[in-house]
Amino acid sequence: MFYALCFILLSLIPATVSARLELSVLRPVAQRFITNNSELIVEGLVKVERVDFIAYRQVFVSVNTPAGVSDLGAIELPLRSLMVELGTEKKPLTALVLSPVFEGEFSLGPRIVRLSFSDDGEVFEDGGTFNCPSGMGQEYGEAWVDFDVVAEARFVQIDMLDGWQTDRIAVREVEFLDATGELLGVRIRGISISLDLDEDGQAYFQMAIPLREGENRISIKGETEQEESVQAITVTYMPEVVVEEEPLILTDGYKAELTIPPTPLRSEIRKIGIHPLDVNEIAWASYSDNVRVVRGTSPVLAYEVQVSAATPFLATAKGSLERQPPGLAVDGNPEYPSTWITTLTPLPVWLKIDLREPRSIGEVIIISRVAKEISYGPARLKVLTSDDDVNYDEAARCDQCNDASFLEKSLQAFSKGLDRTEVALPATPTARYVQIVIEEGKQGNNIQINEVELYDPEGAKVVSYSRLSSAILARPAELTLLYEDSDLIAAGVQTEENLAIFTWNEGMQEWEMAGGKVDLANNSVTVTLNYLSRVALFEAVPSASEIHWSYNPFSPNGDGIADTTIISINLGGEGQAKVEIFDYMGKLVRTLVHEDARSGHISILWDGKDENGDPVSIGPYIYQVIIGKEIRNGVLIVAR
Repeated sequence: MFYALCFILLSLIPATVSARLELSVLRPVAQRFITNNSELIVEGLVKVERVDFIAYRQVFVSVNTPAGVSDLGAIELPLRSLMVELGTEKKPLTALVLSPVFEGEFSLGPRIVRLSFSDDGEVFEDGGTFNCPSGMGQEYGEAWVDFDVVAEARFVQIDMLDGWQTDRIAVREVEFLDATGELLGVRIRGISISLDLDEDGQAYFQMAIPLREGENRISIKGETEQEESVQAITVTYMPEVVVEEEPLILTDGYKAELTIPPTPLRSEIRKIGIHPLDVNEIAWASYSDNVRVVRGTSPVLAYEVQVSAATPFLATAKGSLERQPPGLAVDGNPEYPSTWITTLTPLPVWLKIDLREPRSIGEVIIISRVAKEISYGPARLKVLTSDDDVNYDEAARCDQCNDASFLEKSLQAFSKGLDRTEVALPATPTARYVQIVIEEGKQGNNIQINEVELYDPEGAKVVSYSRLSSAILARPAELTLLYEDSDLIAAGVQTEENLAIFTWNEGMQEWEMAGGKVDLANNSVTVTLNYLSRVALFEAVPSASEIHWSYNPFSPNGDGIADTTIISINLGGEGQAKVEIFDYMGKLVRTLVHEDARSGHISILWDGKDENGDPVSIGPYIYQVIIGKEIRNGVLIVAR
């Protein structure tokens, strides 16, 4: 898997043989969609039909990467070229510094490179061909390529004409040396790799494409001398889920759609990722004895619906007040600060933030306390970055953090009792650790910092997320899984009408039937549910039961066994759906759902709590289900 996107150019050799190229994008199937996934998986097939003999052995795939590349060294296919950006302005360059990937004692770096320079990323001028060292035996494994003359550019094309190994060229980092002797980081804007064609003239490719916030326009183009094939995809990436006045449809553009109603999500839910699972990796033992799954069949589809919460970065400091922890929860929310204060500590002092993994940094914002129009922020500082918390490089300085222009920009922040110090990092380094060294304060050595925000070069906030073990929605969502005939054949499905969506119960280690309305015309199954987890599509054993509790009795005592119960409702009718829980005196305990149910198939999880979020007492409860004019009720037992 490698990183990519926006434009795929396929070059074929030799060009003298007449051929027809076909480019098929297998995934995503949607041409326009919204996703909460930070990257897009693209699968495709390139096919070359030759008219006389097998002459084509290789196809070159070139891709643009508007959001950069998170791990250049993870690209497993041979690199052919890189197009990189050095920042918002052109820079005077004196050397190229490559860090090759090594396999044992062998360098996989390029042996000969050709460089081209550009101011706009469109028109490039040839800068010449250079021999590139292997990097073996050099400090940090770096291979330096010195230029004869200084080259000024904002974009550089690096064509790798030959490698130290015949089967693969791979590098893990690219930097340039400027005229002042400073190393400049780059942002990967384009990659070209090679694919080997099989005996049928085909090559399969799969890409993991980082997405930037907002709209990502993606063109995929296959080209020969005779013809070309182009397909376009528009993906809108939402870093965090925001549901406003209209329902929000999230998808990976493939075979799953989650429609979230217009209502505030629970406060802890910040991301909802929808990721397909390989059905062949689902353990046979997890469903082989399930009485609701038809014996001899396997999953048709499977998806992981990942729900995440924002997790603060931890910042540690050189100095602090006595009895105050030298730390700061960096969560980007200054309205609920964990203020870091230093007094009596000699300057300079530093604040170090661990980002948990390497991230590209474009700007650091320090939000300081203001009291009675007096700012306790820094007046002079520098920002250092590091990959290993040992070797730090200076990324930016702020020598006049309290000048007139800065104070003018900060008027709104001042009105809220805050002071913003914005520091741009021109070289946009990729690092795990960011250290803010404060050399002078606006009030001497009395520094009071409420928050630190970090942004990537595209202007998106750098945030860390942690997976939630479970998530119950404030209002039910609608999940639709789409399948193909080939999926049914592979799973051994005999009766398509009996397909149903199942959800995974982590505590019980089993699949629970949620149901779903089967649409044979559109090859889809839809269910309404108020909880998110791993889901799979199975052929279900037909049942006369229209209402089914997964556990009755159930015991919400936190031991991991039957802590929750799921009611699956398959009344088939459409209309207003209401599910309520009453105690034996007829008092309403909880309304689990009160929604329109377009599919008539609802799956609702109850965690044994009342409307106030308090656990209910053990004993019998009455449930009532209303869908349209249909009314059903029964008894549900809450045990220890």
